[in-house]
Amino acid sequence: MSNHQINTILRYMRASMYSLFILLFFLGSYFSYLMVQSFHHLNDNAISSSRNLSNSVFFNERESLGKVVYDYSFWNDAAEAISGVDEESYYEDNFYGDYLFNTFNVSQVIVYERDGTLKESIVNGLRENISSSIDDTPTFKQMFERAVQTNYESPEPVTSYISINGQIHVIAASVIVPDKQTDTLNIGELYGVLMMTRKLDKALLTKWEKQFHLHSLTIQPANTPLKKNYIAKDIKDSSGEVIAMASWLPDQPGQHYISEVLPITSVIVLCVIIILIVFCVFMNKCIRHTMLAATELEQNRDELKQLAHYDSVTNLPNRLLGMDRLEQALLASSRHGTYTAVLFIDIDGFKEVNDTYGHDVGDQLLYEIAERLVSSVRGGEDTVFRLGGDEFIVTLTQLQSKADAIHLTETILTLIRQDLLIRDATIVISASIGIVTSQGDRLDAKQMMKLADIAMYKAKLAGKNQFVMADEERPL
Repeated sequence: MSNHQINTILRYMRASMYSLFILLFFLGSYFSYLMVQSFHHLNDNAISSSRNLSNSVFFNERESLGKVVYDYSFWNDAAEAISGVDEESYYEDNFYGDYLFNTFNVSQVIVYERDGTLKESIVNGLRENISSSIDDTPTFKQMFERAVQTNYESPEPVTSYISINGQIHVIAASVIVPDKQTDTLNIGELYGVLMMTRKLDKALLTKWEKQFHLHSLTIQPANTPLKKNYIAKDIKDSSGEVIAMASWLPDQPGQHYISEVLPITSVIVLCVIIILIVFCVFMNKCIRHTMLAATELEQNRDELKQLAHYDSVTNLPNRLLGMDRLEQALLASSRHGTYTAVLFIDIDGFKEVNDTYGHDVGDQLLYEIAERLVSSVRGGEDTVFRLGGDEFIVTLTQLQSKADAIHLTETILTLIRQDLLIRDATIVISASIGIVTSQGDRLDAKQMMKLADIAMYKAKLAGKNQFVMADEERPL
């Protein structure tokens, strides 16, 4: 490689280094952009997760109260009590006192008769004066109407939210129906409606705040402006009207990411950039010293490969490569059940040409014969290689019959007999050819070569300028 070429390569390397620096600058900018996007992405995911979690928390709260109402209403004792059988004992055993509040956090119990008449209202375990009841509150009426629309044999509780004296409650309602048929009670008959409320008080919100990371969770009036970074969930009554909002501060992992991860990552990126710069400078020096050695090594390797596998006179594959291709042809013949043929070619009178015209003409003759042989076979399928001296081997693959090999042999004999003009000398020669064919893997490569060699000598003994088919028995 010339000095001009080396300098050209070095100029390209310097241009590449400048391009690398520019690329690193843009990568750094892109990295900063990704950091900002990651900040927002993490926070957005946290907000979405927090919303889903809050929906699940509020939903489970309604469902749990609905389960309590269901257990107390789908019960023969409840149906008998509202029918007047041991009524006072039922209320005293189940609703009076602090059991419901302490166990299920129930604030109020309301019992309606089947016609919608308010029968009992119990607040915090104490019976309330019915004359001052909330019988006419729209939400209670709506809950009553929704509850009685269920299947009385398999009732489903309904739940919602209600505002009582400015305090948000969860409310659940279920029809009072018997769970078993008796002489006095009929399954599928409505006896009344049971409602319960549960206050969303500070203690409950504090519990959710700690358990579900709903920081600073509060219940505030609807349409109230939110504090910075706070999110909210609408709380709706049974008619779908928003009566309040639950607001809280969600986790902000993006802030943690920026404040703690970014400095460390920036230092790592800076170190990587410095290492890349030093590496490029070092490589700029090393490549100059290694380019020549690498080029020379590649040239030597190609030359060695050529010498190891190809004949230097004819540029044909030599014995080593030719035998390998013959073995591959036999493997293919074994797979497909076709014929493989070997033509063992010996040039008649080659020694006389060497003695008369010299070795240069002899080598040129071998080259011309090789060209004719290559032109007569199928490129990419058949192989022509020089065995040594004036001997050539033609390997024919994927033949359908022995006749294909004979036909090509006749063509080769005709080509070789044509006059050759080498250095103003007209040379006429011929060839003796031995043919052996094998179908599948009946013969291996060495056996085929030996049989073809024997057949070639028979052709010479028979007068030369002809071919002889080998006996296809395995040689000893």
